[in-house]
Amino acid sequence: MKMTGAMETSFKLALKKPPPLRTAEDLHTIYCHLYHMDVLSHLREHQLRSMCTSARYERHEAHHILFYPDSIATSWYILLSGSVFVKEHMYLARCCFGKQLEGRRGCECITLEPSEMIVVDNGSEGDDGFLQRDGSQRRSRRRFRRVNPRGERELITDGQEPTGYNTLPADLNKMHLTDHAHQQVMHMPPSQSGCSIASDSGSSSLSDIYQCWPDEYMRKNSLKTQKSEATESELGDVDLSGLPEAAVDSEEEEEEDEDLERASDTLLGRDLVRECLEKDPADRNDDDIEQLLEFMHQLPAFANMTMSVRRDLCSVMVFEVVEQAGTVVLHDKQELDLWYVILNGAVEISHPEARVETLCMGNSFGISPSLDKQHMHGEVRTKGDDCQFVCVAQEDYWRILNHVEKNTHKVEEEGEIVMVKEHRELDRSGTRKGHIVIKGTPERLIMHLVEEPSVVDPTYIEDFLLTYRTFLSNPMEVGKKLLEWFHVDSLRDTVTRIVLLWVNNHFNDFEGDPAMTHFLEDFEKHLETAKMKGHLRLLNIACAAKAKWRQITLQKASRESPLYFSVQGGSERGFGIFVESVEVGSKAAEAGLKRGDQIMEINGQNFENISFSKAVDILRNNTHLSLTAKTNIFVFKELLSRIVHEKKNGGLHIPKIQEKKGNRFSIADLPGDMEFPSDHKSTRKMKANTVSGGRNKIRKMLEKTRFSILPPKPFSDGGVGQSQDDSIVGTKQCRHSVAIMPIPGNLSSSSPDLLHPATSVLDFSNPAALGLYYIPDQVIRVFKADQQSCYIIISKDTTAKDVVAHAVNEFGLLPAPETYSLCEVSVSPEEVIKQRRLPDQLSKLADRIQLNGRYYLKNNMETETLCSDEDAQDLLRESQISLLQLSTMEVAAQLSMRDFELFRNIESTEYVDDLFKLDSSVGSGNLKQFEEVINQETFWVATEILKEPNALKRMKTIKHFIKIALHCRECKNFNSMFAIISGLNLAPVARLRSSWEKLPSKYEKLFGDLQDVFDPSRNMAKYRNVLSSQSMQPPIIPLFPVVKKDLTFLHEGNDSSVDGLVNFEKLRMIAKEIRHVVRLTSANMDPALMFRQRSVVVPSQRLSSCGGFKGTVHPTIDFSL
Repeated sequence: MKMTGAMETSFKLALKKPPPLRTAEDLHTIYCHLYHMDVLSHLREHQLRSMCTSARYERHEAHHILFYPDSIATSWYILLSGSVFVKEHMYLARCCFGKQLEGRRGCECITLEPSEMIVVDNGSEGDDGFLQRDGSQRRSRRRFRRVNPRGERELITDGQEPTGYNTLPADLNKMHLTDHAHQQVMHMPPSQSGCSIASDSGSSSLSDIYQCWPDEYMRKNSLKTQKSEATESELGDVDLSGLPEAAVDSEEEEEEDEDLERASDTLLGRDLVRECLEKDPADRNDDDIEQLLEFMHQLPAFANMTMSVRRDLCSVMVFEVVEQAGTVVLHDKQELDLWYVILNGAVEISHPEARVETLCMGNSFGISPSLDKQHMHGEVRTKGDDCQFVCVAQEDYWRILNHVEKNTHKVEEEGEIVMVKEHRELDRSGTRKGHIVIKGTPERLIMHLVEEPSVVDPTYIEDFLLTYRTFLSNPMEVGKKLLEWFHVDSLRDTVTRIVLLWVNNHFNDFEGDPAMTHFLEDFEKHLETAKMKGHLRLLNIACAAKAKWRQITLQKASRESPLYFSVQGGSERGFGIFVESVEVGSKAAEAGLKRGDQIMEINGQNFENISFSKAVDILRNNTHLSLTAKTNIFVFKELLSRIVHEKKNGGLHIPKIQEKKGNRFSIADLPGDMEFPSDHKSTRKMKANTVSGGRNKIRKMLEKTRFSILPPKPFSDGGVGQSQDDSIVGTKQCRHSVAIMPIPGNLSSSSPDLLHPATSVLDFSNPAALGLYYIPDQVIRVFKADQQSCYIIISKDTTAKDVVAHAVNEFGLLPAPETYSLCEVSVSPEEVIKQRRLPDQLSKLADRIQLNGRYYLKNNMETETLCSDEDAQDLLRESQISLLQLSTMEVAAQLSMRDFELFRNIESTEYVDDLFKLDSSVGSGNLKQFEEVINQETFWVATEILKEPNALKRMKTIKHFIKIALHCRECKNFNSMFAIISGLNLAPVARLRSSWEKLPSKYEKLFGDLQDVFDPSRNMAKYRNVLSSQSMQPPIIPLFPVVKKDLTFLHEGNDSSVDGLVNFEKLRMIAKEIRHVVRLTSANMDPALMFRQRSVVVPSQRLSSCGGFKGTVHPTIDFSL
């Protein structure tokens, strides 16, 4: 919505007032504007009103740093105008950013241009406490119907059951872990389980597991049945030979159980949907209707209904519960006066012609939208206990469905309808109303992009850019129109914003598509011609930040064959290696190499901190070139500008490393305000208000993105920092030490600067001691031939040559580092020792090493045995780690970080491509990979349990997985939590009677409570309640089968085309659902915040929380079978 000048002024004036001085009129003004913002559409009325009392207005000039990586997260922001850059994301007006419940920020935030914003303190938008309505208020609003076994309807109000809200309804009582005991969990034989590992194809799919889950859940609450005769042999149950553990829990296990009890708070919250349904329809407020809308839009009965129709139905529907199975809901020949939708359970309709029809959750029956008298043909009977319905009176049903035409506006061109809009009021106050597009022709939908946006449809542009691919075969149909409209002065700003949104949200539409790449180049030229330098800068930043690494393979007939492309840059200029030009029609152009690409790697060798001459030698002297490249036009232009500057000054400008310890930059012209002294707290306020040297501040900000869009530091000589603090890594042997790799100029995409000592003490509590705000993300252990070792903390791009230099210094060796090399020694299960020398430029060292391997420092001038037979046996024993040796918290944390990385890499367009079965250049590889996770983890659980030959060990493994599942719940990793529970419910595991009988009762109860979260009744209502609770903030890993089910229903339950027009209402709902899923990844997953109840962190976990160390610190979990 575009605010008028008077409205905008009054809004800002109200926000600028101190909260205690705001009048009721000020609060109403603020509320009206917040209510119009789509980014706040998920908040309820009481939450918005709570925000109005504390939100404040701020305006900052360009290049202002809003927050730093180590600052405490106390607030979040809503951008009113301008733009900001946070990590690899650029945020434009009408977006929110910086939301984090607690802990330290993981990155910086800088304004790219003068920006206005609303600052909201954490928690001010309300929490679950705000949803706890007063008991007396709720009692006066409770009103629903109950059908007894005789078919008689009874109206239930709070007057009839005055104690009804002192305790929750019966089906909700079991949701509270602390108040009610859970029923015994029974494990059924394979003949009754309905779920097994084997299938005709030799595998089991995700859908098989998900479909069998409801049956498993229902069986766990059934009465105890006859035990399976096909149980384990009694000999296996009593043979305890060779077991290292005792039959009772150790002290460590008892301590972990205490942590478990503290962690096992109430796993499920209140059923908000049922509370809204039980209210008298006249008493439902806007919050209640929004809650019901979110639930009802997933039901087939509401398919192809517009949002306004659904909203009106939610405002009049009445809740009805049928307690027992076999109850007759409607008799044959009975007069109908209600429309029914099944929310839980199923009904059976016996038609007069002896035909029987079964309707399940989401289906409807009863009257049709007419005022004529109607009678039931047949008998409707419930098939299970606790069947739940919503009912709409005949008059209301007819009125709502037949008044649709009055609210629609049809746009005609040449006598044909090209667009249909609907008038909507999104609240009862009338402050949010207007027309919204529900269907139209592709051409008219494109034209609507530049028309005046509606207050009730603020996300039209975003929805269109995500879903246009479903009805347009070529994105250039949109691109050509945008280039044409750019020349219209009144549309230029709108077109520029659309392109910026397109690049920022879906840059994959441009990568790999030559036509779209050419479109961006043309648009860039138009911006230059129009002298819109600020927007051009934003476009370049967005392109650089969103670009992905690409794999390109080139073959040359011989070493002398031409490359067909030229490069520029090099570490001597302070830049990486960039493609300057590509010959048109050459093999390089066909492979996808483009001007402005930065070459990251060639044949496994890191090119981010390499000299120009060495890069050219590698390119010329190899006939097979496997390149890793990414678009980086922003820094490429910086490089070209540097070259022009050098030509004017008549010589090469070599950047000089700053002498001051606090300065991370290698570029000599950095301003002084970029230096951070060790006492950074005392100087932060001064720096935050400084606007000089803004360009370099942006360079610093962009440098720290994981996409590496700034050049790395040049390489030169200097000293090496070191530390002898062994306690940090948990070793007490004096011959082991810790070395800290110096802080690189680029956070995660360049080799470290070995010449500038970072610090002499490894202190994770002091960010300045680790090079301002940079924390290395990996650690490796390097041995000598005499088995002395040191730990070296590195970045993922540190090369073998860099590690050798550090190890030589750490061990205090006299020969020069050039006389040494890094070798990998591994021992196979057959005790065969393998040794190989690593190339100097090899990186990702922590990822490459296995548990049965070690890194050794080898003197190239000597012949020496690095690993003796005795040492090899020790190494082989160390590598044989069982699951029971691993901390359940650590396993849950590693599972969550691994799964979250896969989940957040899914592009929003992948959901659309997969849903509509579209062929795209990007494909849906990340989505498919994440989809397989639940299968991998489910069968991993079963494999770990079944490979144990002893019943006691199997029981301990089962108990271990139950703990891991609970910790996954703490990590908000519902996908892994469900996978573990599914693995424990697989038939081969569930039938292990002797193992389950040994499981302590408290773990059996905990297992049942964990299963309750995924109760499939009422469309997974309990799980959805947990996910939608206000305390459940990102990062979250949702249950993927539910995500896919919701999207599939929206697609298959609504027509893509209506009356020959594109059904944009359907596309809008799909886009909204995808935005909700993507919003779950809006915050980084920090291991330090996963287990908030834990106040004591062991040293290895401290290391993990500082960057997710890999290699020799944390063993890798293997999911392969």
